[in-house]
Amino acid sequence: MKKIFYSLISGLAFALLLVACNDFNDQFDGLDTKTKPTNLAAYTYKLVDADYASISKSALAVAKNKADSTSAKSIATNKYFTNTVPSSTNVPYLLKTLYPYADNGSTAAITSSFGEDRPTYFNDLTTVTILADADYKTAWGGTSFVSSFTPTVSPTAKLPAYLASKFPTATNGQYKFIEYNYSKTDAVTQSTEISYFSEDWTTHTAAAASPYTVIGENGWLNKDVLASLSWYCRIFSGNNYAQVTSNGSTAINEAWMISKEINLQGSVAPKFTFDVTIGYWNASCLSVLISQNFDGTTTGINTATWTDITSSFSIPVLPTSGYGTATNAGIADLTAYAGKKVRIAFKYNGDGRTAAVRGTDPIKTTTYQIDNIKVSEVKVALSVASTEKQYAAYTFNGTVWAPAASSFVALQPADYTSMGLSYVTSTNAPLYLPQLLSQKFPFAQEGNVKTAVYKSGSNVTYAGATQLTFTKGIWVPYTFKSERTEQFIFTKDGWVFDPTINLALVKVTGDNPYIMKFIDYVRTKTPEKFFQKNTYINEEHYYGFSAYYAEIVCTADRTTYGDAAIKALTTDAEKNALFLDRVKEAMPIFTQLNFPNLTTDVSGIQQNVIITIITYYSSSRIGNLTIKMKCTKSGTTSAPAEYVVDSFTETF
Repeated sequence: MKKIFYSLISGLAFALLLVACNDFNDQFDGLDTKTKPTNLAAYTYKLVDADYASISKSALAVAKNKADSTSAKSIATNKYFTNTVPSSTNVPYLLKTLYPYADNGSTAAITSSFGEDRPTYFNDLTTVTILADADYKTAWGGTSFVSSFTPTVSPTAKLPAYLASKFPTATNGQYKFIEYNYSKTDAVTQSTEISYFSEDWTTHTAAAASPYTVIGENGWLNKDVLASLSWYCRIFSGNNYAQVTSNGSTAINEAWMISKEINLQGSVAPKFTFDVTIGYWNASCLSVLISQNFDGTTTGINTATWTDITSSFSIPVLPTSGYGTATNAGIADLTAYAGKKVRIAFKYNGDGRTAAVRGTDPIKTTTYQIDNIKVSEVKVALSVASTEKQYAAYTFNGTVWAPAASSFVALQPADYTSMGLSYVTSTNAPLYLPQLLSQKFPFAQEGNVKTAVYKSGSNVTYAGATQLTFTKGIWVPYTFKSERTEQFIFTKDGWVFDPTINLALVKVTGDNPYIMKFIDYVRTKTPEKFFQKNTYINEEHYYGFSAYYAEIVCTADRTTYGDAAIKALTTDAEKNALFLDRVKEAMPIFTQLNFPNLTTDVSGIQQNVIITIITYYSSSRIGNLTIKMKCTKSGTTSAPAEYVVDSFTETF
């Protein structure tokens, strides 16, 4: 009866312990030269880039739906397999080409790249959480605050409460990347002008000659509800300003220039002021209004409630020829609007019709130039000289938020400056981050790991994270890819994935380390009489395993160690049967010692370990023992895998 013995793959080795007799190494002549198990040839191969493309093409050809097609295409793109696109179902496409004429039972140990799952915190760190004014107000605990942390009101003290409030449903192990303002000096109390709105037109497009630019940027609305007159942004002597006039309009005009919404929440006694320049005055055409309910649309101009506050200002009524000089129009008290949201409007009522059309109506074409609009107030409040942006990574431990471990490195503004970057991308991260970490951690040790967290785009909320390991003197970005060697077997149905670990135990140079692991275990569990004191420590005489020969000695002549069970038997057959029963007893323990981390199945296929070893009875009687071990419980970090003997066969 012919038996098949398979070579060990994936770097796994399994060894049976041999129980030897007294002076076993010297007693049996011919052990070194006797017949050994026969192994089928086993293929070994490592995939190259072209192989992934070939596998992808084959998988795409048999795809049944969009999901299958997407998975097939990902193999060529990624050049690795994953848990959802496994090698077990895709590598056989390649083996059909590599080894089309293999015999049944042939095996192939294939090494491929595997895409590991990235840590979940990478997904948490794709967004920057930026503190707003309201957040600082809460942190300071009152109406008097600055939009910044300081040495006294520190981020370490205040960020945990802020994060708990902002993310009440956070789960254990969740991370956040935070941007906040920081002042190196504490806030002081002083009189400070608080600006709620300002416009000097410097950021508005302007023109010095026709065609002039119509006011419409920065949230301004420009509309003549009676004709087509516009407020224009013009420039003279380097100064931008808004101008309107009905001169030459040939129509009756009601031209509105309305601001964006002005938020006066937090104000106490806001003031409104502006500068005005008059040209060719012939009638008072300008009025100033304020509204709380204007909806920002041109149709809403006539439906909104407007309060005329023109009387709060002193608008000149000269000169009648040429232009005057810029003059402050005065100050309107907006205390009544404190805590509210408003819009201010400049309304121009003019009449530029010709005398023949106008008749007895007076001409109204006064030119107005408006500049330096400001809504503000002076408060006695806290202030800081300057602030800078700072960044931090925080994690939730199930109870509170706390700074992430020291292995997390949040890049600061100075880091981007040193790299000459505004942000880090997936393309330049491998180029810049290793050098940056070398500068920040000059005394890093082999194997140190850092996770760099950074801004990842021009959008202020985009973030990213990269893990790096200090390897041979440099920081190396971790790609979350690894190599795996898996076994495939040729059957009547072609090449299929085989998670079985096949191991032929043969003599090696020196003592077999896997057998020695079991012998060391046996030494702690069986009486000392089954070992020769100080000699032949690579043998034990209860089960019959030897690390030196990597064999099981089942000779019935072993009776010199006080083995009462052996002595009680009268025939060699009975003694040999007892030896084999002891081997069956040993195998679950031996397998557990050497394969503690296996799982019960791989890709749905039962995980087995098949061991082959020689049994020695005499120089003329040598057997081949095949033991199939079945994994019945997956190994964990706290408990090793468990096994049972599934089959036990000996042939000669």
